[in-house]
Amino acid sequence: MKLGYWLYLSPVLFFSQTSLAKMSDSEIQIREVIEQFRTSIIKKDKEAFKSLFFSDTVPFIAVFSDDMLASKRLEKPNYPAAVNLGKFGPPENLISDDKDQEEKMWNIKVQTDGHLASVHFDYSDHESGKKRAFGTESWSMVKVDANWKITAVSFTVTELNIEDKEQ
Repeated sequence: MKLGYWLYLSPVLFFSQTSLAKMSDSEIQIREVIEQFRTSIIKKDKEAFKSLFFSDTVPFIAVFSDDMLASKRLEKPNYPAAVNLGKFGPPENLISDDKDQEEKMWNIKVQTDGHLASVHFDYSDHESGKKRAFGTESWSMVKVDANWKITAVSFTVTELNIEDKEQ
């Protein structure tokens, strides 16, 4: 009985270890995409940025915080609670030609089975060295051949007041 049990359990353990190794490789590859995303913004490398996405029509959904929304609606009562920035063109259009930009990311969590992935992290958006907004961000990703591609981006936004930006 014990021999039969081990004969059954050995392949299961082997395949689970192989699966964990693949997931580990996938997470490493996904974290490389995250770093390419970050550095392409800093370098204004629109081609590198564009290459990270599954298509030019990837949803890029911004959801505004309650505080920000209340402030915006004082001036414009119909200010939307969320907007798909993807409707303004391909993702690389979000990179400014004239302003220095940086997105800082931390608390990065990656879940993947080696084919699909979900990435979640906290971020802050900086322009010309000053923090202008912050929130959380979530990506959906797929592996296409050997490359991970972003299929959707959703993020919360809290803009800082002008006084806060100067600090």
